[in-house]
Amino acid sequence: MAQGSKGPRRESDESERVILYSDSSICAIEFWSVDQLNFDIVPGQRIIITELADKLEISRTPVKMAMIMLMKEGFVDYSHRQSCYTVHQLTQEEYDGLADFRELLEAGAVNKALKNLTPAKLAELEQKARKFREAAEANDKELRVVLDLEFHSSIVELAGSRSLSETFRDVYQRFFMQRRITRLLGERYEQVLAEHDEIIEAFRQGDADRARQAIVNHARLAKEFIDSIYY
Repeated sequence: MAQGSKGPRRESDESERVILYSDSSICAIEFWSVDQLNFDIVPGQRIIITELADKLEISRTPVKMAMIMLMKEGFVDYSHRQSCYTVHQLTQEEYDGLADFRELLEAGAVNKALKNLTPAKLAELEQKARKFREAAEANDKELRVVLDLEFHSSIVELAGSRSLSETFRDVYQRFFMQRRITRLLGERYEQVLAEHDEIIEAFRQGDADRARQAIVNHARLAKEFIDSIYY
């Protein structure tokens, strides 16, 4: 009877352990994403499983599972020679592909975004552009990148599609760490502010063609600028 009673408990414990690992792995991924957004993780950085597990106060197994999931998504790489995970560094082909996809998503959202635009939403968009300008003028590179994401995401979110918004943020997050360590140098600094102003003005006028062209122009110039620095 003692053995019979232990069987179900072991099965239950194992089931709970699987659930715990699943939840903990998700927690590890979320923690990694927060570190990324807080600029505590940079491309090429080695990820120490034990350190991450200690921070989360969980075992190493769910952290390893999380790394496997992140590797499948292209966020981290695994080196068999060094037996460690590192934050993925984008190749030029990868970056350009993501930048092109970002352009298509944002430009494709323009028509619905304008249909859903209200004076209050326009005011929010203008405020986000102002905050970006203030961060750029203060040379706050980290805040600038976050505010740039918020500015462009707000345009996509106006289209009213949760899937589109989530996809856009995911694409932006995949390449924004490459961008966050750059400076807005000289002429490019002025260009970015002018390009944001052009996007805002097109939305004020309700001109879909102008807004779309402004977004495309902005995205392509940004891609060329990053390519000139990194590749």
